[in-house]
Amino acid sequence: MTKYATIETNRGTMTAELYDTEAPNTVANFEKLAKEGFYDGLGFHRIVPDFVIQGGDPEGTGAGGPGYKVVEAPPKDTQYTVGTVAMAKSGDEAPGTSGSQFFVVTGSGGSSLTPDFAVV
Repeated sequence: MTKYATIETNRGTMTAELYDTEAPNTVANFEKLAKEGFYDGLGFHRIVPDFVIQGGDPEGTGAGGPGYKVVEAPPKDTQYTVGTVAMAKSGDEAPGTSGSQFFVVTGSGGSSLTPDFAVV
């Protein structure tokens, strides 16, 4: 059964297909946080035109999270095309590390990303 996440913003609603077969732990964590209301009322703290929008930080600074990490490295051939939703991580964390922060690829700049971010 295909699962979807609905992300409501003040600019409209996005619907994302969840890839729970490819990233079961990452998707389960994303779903858990959503069902608990963790994301409710949070904004996108990082907006880079033709690249990404990033949200899921309760502090709104890029440094916040749920207080734990999930690690699920993506396949080496992962590509981040427009519309891809993936989990954000800091540069010093292992590939596939995530908490609550996620990004949505909004432009061609996403193609420059290395396969280090778990796709939701």
